[in-house]
Amino acid sequence: MIAVRHILIAVAYTLIAAVVAVALPRGFPQIDPNFAAIIGGIVLLASALLHEIFARQEGEALLVDHIDELHAHNDRLRTALEDSRTDLATLKGDVVAMKKDYRSAGADARKEVDSMISEVKVLQGLIEQMATTRAAPPSPGAKTERAAQNPVGTLSLVAREGRPVTGDAPTPPIASGLDDEAILAIVRDGLERNRVDLALQPVVRLPQRRTVYYEAFTRIRNADGAMLVPEQYIAVAEREGLIAAIDNMLLFRCVQLVRRTQSHDRDIGFFCNISAHSLTDRHFFSNFIEFMADNSGLAPNLIFEFPYATIANRDQEIEDHLRHLASLGFRFSVDQVNSLNLDYDDLREHGFRFIKMDAETILGEINDPQAHVSVIDIKRAIDRRGMDLIVEKIESEPKLLELLDLRIDYGQGYLFGEPRLARVE
Repeated sequence: MIAVRHILIAVAYTLIAAVVAVALPRGFPQIDPNFAAIIGGIVLLASALLHEIFARQEGEALLVDHIDELHAHNDRLRTALEDSRTDLATLKGDVVAMKKDYRSAGADARKEVDSMISEVKVLQGLIEQMATTRAAPPSPGAKTERAAQNPVGTLSLVAREGRPVTGDAPTPPIASGLDDEAILAIVRDGLERNRVDLALQPVVRLPQRRTVYYEAFTRIRNADGAMLVPEQYIAVAEREGLIAAIDNMLLFRCVQLVRRTQSHDRDIGFFCNISAHSLTDRHFFSNFIEFMADNSGLAPNLIFEFPYATIANRDQEIEDHLRHLASLGFRFSVDQVNSLNLDYDDLREHGFRFIKMDAETILGEINDPQAHVSVIDIKRAIDRRGMDLIVEKIESEPKLLELLDLRIDYGQGYLFGEPRLARVE
């Protein structure tokens, strides 16, 4: 609209100059047409200069207004960050004070306080990650008030072993028709306002179909309650540097859930995915190992899952991280496996106890062998090394019947249950 207005103004004073050049000789015959043309040119030039002056002043005024808006937005972000840091400092101080008060208490009390302190460190790291990635302004209509002081909530395990632990939390619809900008706004807003949920999908022992593990996934809700699934936001979050924050939130929620599971003496394990991006992030993984060292008692019920490509191409630093975690008693699982030609001895040596392959990879190998040995021999090799094979994406009974002939250990897929939200207490 501004450009159109300036064009119309330019057309107007150009017409005025033309009228002056043509009308002067006619109204005043004593004026030479060439002199009238010069006067018209002067009118045109003067009008253009005035137009340029006013246009520059208008542009400068708009620029000043925009800069003022950016300053105001930056001040709001700084205030929110300082408030969050103050709240965390207060919380950390309270926990440290509790630790001093309980130094004379039993070992269980001291262990609980240490766990609380380590969780505060995770939350503090999460806020720092958000502070360094929130360069973009908030989405239209987004509120600017401070996020809730409890950014995670407490997860409740409400069912008996062998039954879903997701309670009766309804599954919201999946958001659709979103571009990358809209997805990024939802991810940022979800991390800030505690709209990151934990979804659990059962992993069953075969052939009994008894649930013994759950795989944890993140779901991010928008303001209307619709959710994003990882397939929608992973690429955007990786590009914007938000994956570590999402992994941190997933880890924190898994720790809460496992702790509650153990308090009810339920022997259920949970697979917690750690992305390739976070596995190669030195800052994240250093804090991650420190946090898990404070929570090593969760090792029997918490399995970390990594992409195979990253594990197969790891550097020395990643290998040291894996050895450190394994020394704390944690077990590992590898997923995103698209071939049966793996170095099983290497996986076993580095603490991997589970190998996940999708059903199509297994069945494809049966129908069109690509590995050096048969699927049955590979299964025997996995068994000899004390590892278990989990076949995922089992969606139908005929597909399951084909797989049962291989005596696979565990199955996962929509045939046994879709990912359902864990209920927040």
